[in-house]
Amino acid sequence: MGAPGSGKSTQGQMLAEDLGWKWISTGELLRASSEPWIKERLKTAELFPDEMIHKLLVEALEGAEGAILDGAVRTKAQALAALSPEVGLDTVVLFEVPREELIRRVLERGREQDTVKIVAQRIEEYDKMKSTVLATLERGGVKVLRVDGVGTPEEVQERLREVLKEEE
Repeated sequence: MGAPGSGKSTQGQMLAEDLGWKWISTGELLRASSEPWIKERLKTAELFPDEMIHKLLVEALEGAEGAILDGAVRTKAQALAALSPEVGLDTVVLFEVPREELIRRVLERGREQDTVKIVAQRIEEYDKMKSTVLATLERGGVKVLRVDGVGTPEEVQERLREVLKEEE
């Protein structure tokens, strides 16, 4: 979990590959869609319906022994759904990165929908929901681990692994 540009996708992919787990990104699933309305909505800061995200996750998790979920819990309703047995979320890693760095990173990746205005709106939306989502998950028994997301991908991955080892 982290704001847009926090490195959660990069870190999630690296960890999933190392563990032999499935990496599931709701953003990637949505960007792969051929539905015109989904393509249009991706150009905005507006979130997708909670039920739709839950359905995508459940379908993507089918048959997975273990999985890294990327960008999957952004609202209180999604947090509650993630606690369900069909998702079974047990740990969240929160990547913390300063706002200026987030904006710089997102603009560098060069996606069509990543304008300064949209990025700022998405970060603001994330900031508004973060406390509620984390509180909901923690009340549901999910461990929340915090990782400094500033540095090279390798430096952040090293910090991530240290935090995960401490929790074992």
